[in-house]
Amino acid sequence: MKWFVRIAITLAMFLMLWPEFPRYRAEWTLTEAGGRLEGVLGGAVKGGAAVSSTQDALHLAQQAMSALPDDPRPIQTASVALLLLQRGAEAIALLEPAIAAGERPELTINLGRALGINGDEKGANAAFLRTAWANPAAIATLPKSMREPLLEQVKELESQLRDGRLQQPPPL
Repeated sequence: MKWFVRIAITLAMFLMLWPEFPRYRAEWTLTEAGGRLEGVLGGAVKGGAAVSSTQDALHLAQQAMSALPDDPRPIQTASVALLLLQRGAEAIALLEPAIAAGERPELTINLGRALGINGDEKGANAAFLRTAWANPAAIATLPKSMREPLLEQVKELESQLRDGRLQQPPPL
């Protein structure tokens, strides 16, 4: 009878943990996708291998999205891959609903990049300003010539906010 209780407890524990297995696998998949992108962004992988590695990272991030539906990391990873592949429209389609669900500077800066790829300079600048407003450090990867005017705009907006002339954050 003792062995039956042990088997029953083991089975119960397995059934309780079963839903976590896809999430666990998705974490590893996302780590692999990030590693592939780091190789490309760091310059260790070049040429056709970089394109292939980026496509693999995109595929892995998309796999992780289904198992981690409320996690912004797979969306961030997939958007970086799409940007590297110059697929701005797809990045926008991925980022806009994610930002609507929960705005994060790492997503809004990528939205700005995607809008820029698609030629929407006004939209890109609005996304960059919104990013700088939320977290000035988040625009550190932008060229210095872009960062300084954005930070000046943020200072002006903060001044307006203190004076009561600004009621809402800058629009996205």
